[in-house]
Amino acid sequence: MSEGPEHDAVGGRTARATQRDKVYLDLKRMLMLGSFPAGASLPVRKLCEELGVGTMPVRDAVQRLAAEGALDALPNGRLRVPLLETAEIEELFALRLLIEPHAAARAAEAATGETFASLEAALAALESFDLPAAVDSAQLSANLAFHFAIYRMTGSPQLVQIIENLWLRFGPLLTGFMTTGDSAQAYRAEQTVLHRRLVEAVRMRDPDFARSAMKAIIERSSRAAREIGAR
Repeated sequence: MSEGPEHDAVGGRTARATQRDKVYLDLKRMLMLGSFPAGASLPVRKLCEELGVGTMPVRDAVQRLAAEGALDALPNGRLRVPLLETAEIEELFALRLLIEPHAAARAAEAATGETFASLEAALAALESFDLPAAVDSAQLSANLAFHFAIYRMTGSPQLVQIIENLWLRFGPLLTGFMTTGDSAQAYRAEQTVLHRRLVEAVRMRDPDFARSAMKAIIERSSRAAREIGAR
């Protein structure tokens, strides 16, 4: 039996991937990055222009993402990034708190010199951006790469895929957390401290410390979501 393409939405790498696979991965990654805010309309023609491809692979990709719940198919035929209700956002964070601290603990246990060096490089890339600067796709990409450097350290493709599915729904919320403004800058500054704490936990190969550090990162994001919802 032949194997299908290997998917890596975060790194953008595929093996034996068709154009449809690549377009699907590109759009999936853009959703995880927060390139499309919650509630944004995604016209197929505009996506074709942005990705530089024809209509068919884009239609196939958005249909797959809609089937996965990452996009809403509206009655008029348009596609939209889901607008989550408060209860749905709370459930999303509850799921992240169950799974991602567990992944961080496993990453600390499985860390090697090579994987830790990759994690340090991911943190350095994330911290290379000035906090007062407006957030752009490069910074969002660095944030995603840092988190998934942790998750890949677990050595569990199944666990990484589960977390990817959570980030498909979490990514569109990031635009609100990390845009310019005093509260967004405070959020990013606090997350910088928490990211460093997580890296230190992995360096120490301390699973309990890593679990606690990741929990703090997610809880800070959850608080930011509540603050935005209260405005």
